[in-house]
Amino acid sequence: MSNLPPLPTTLRPRRRWLRVVAALLIFVGGMVCGGGLTVIVAVHNIRYAVRHPETVPPKIARYLKRQLDLTPDQATQVEALIAQTQRHLQAIRRRNQPQVAMELANLRQQVGSILTVDQRDKWDEIFDQAIDRWLPPPPPDEPPATQPS
Repeated sequence: MSNLPPLPTTLRPRRRWLRVVAALLIFVGGMVCGGGLTVIVAVHNIRYAVRHPETVPPKIARYLKRQLDLTPDQATQVEALIAQTQRHLQAIRRRNQPQVAMELANLRQQVGSILTVDQRDKWDEIFDQAIDRWLPPPPPDEPPATQPS
């Protein structure tokens, strides 16, 4: 026979726990990435809809047409109602915009008054970025007409 060493009678214990931990890490990493991407996409879509309100009625009407199995006539009527309500909400917003702007200006001034010059410069920058990022511009006096889909 050959001069090979004998095989060990006991095998190395399997490290099943290592596989379970690795699988859990991969799963949790996927959840975190997926959740983060979902938030990014949702925020982007919300910002776009707020800054381009004319795109909202047709999108809502298409969604409702699919979900409720609307006839073309119903879809047209629903889109018209959504557009009309949107115009009413924009009119309300235009009436209240000066008061909102005044409150925001007061906040900016009051916070700025308790800061040092360097802090105030940074505060003004942060404030301006937040306003630009999260508050849509005031609605136009006459919103653009939307076409039914």
